[in-house]
Amino acid sequence: MGTTPRELAGAACSAPGPLNHISGIVYDAPNINGFADVHLAAGLTQALGVAVFLDRDTIMAAIGEGVAGAAKGVRDFVYVTISTGIGGALVSGGRMLRGVSNIAGEIGHWPVALEGPRCGCGSYGCVESLAAGRFLAEAYGVDDAARVYAAAASGDPRAVAIIARAEAALGNLAITLVNGLNPSLIVVGGSVAEHEPAHTIEPMRRAIDTRAFRVAADAVRLVPPGLGRDVGMLGAVISARERLAGRGGWFL
Repeated sequence: MGTTPRELAGAACSAPGPLNHISGIVYDAPNINGFADVHLAAGLTQALGVAVFLDRDTIMAAIGEGVAGAAKGVRDFVYVTISTGIGGALVSGGRMLRGVSNIAGEIGHWPVALEGPRCGCGSYGCVESLAAGRFLAEAYGVDDAARVYAAAASGDPRAVAIIARAEAALGNLAITLVNGLNPSLIVVGGSVAEHEPAHTIEPMRRAIDTRAFRVAADAVRLVPPGLGRDVGMLGAVISARERLAGRGGWFL
């Protein structure tokens, strides 16, 4: 408290992607209307007067978990967030997977169904459109996913069906992650996962146990974030520290 920008060596900012973590440009954010081609890092650097490092919010969280959280010392892990949206980050062989266009890990837009509501990205069948908090609320006609879970708990048939569909979608995502990437750890964070583990983490575990390749299922664990609900913020701080110290090569 009381620290001024001039006393800082640098800062970090997390944002939804797709984005470029080197140029600091957010290409497009499907859940934020009009937030496209934004030179976010440059604008913040100019405003604060210190270097600002930009990355996807889920990447920041994975960096935090990999350096100081549940995935510390783990070379093959996946970070998943189940919140307003769904996203992730992939670490394989001790390196963050970025892909040729820097969007590897956008698992919220992996299709897990042959049909479904239109997703914010413009496609359909995406796990985000079936299981993210925003879309659960929209499907039920309320403003908060917590009300959908409460209605399902009271036995409302429509809410029960919406939650069951979300659980199935998350199960399909989990199997794809395990069979496709063969990680030793999946860290599942985000506000929905935090408050509703019985409808998020547990269905993912059951799907892996019953439907994934046995050898891959036996090798993986699903856990909550070691850094708790502040994983994104702490990950951003750790990311800035690591980049300033020249230790960020594994995630750049």
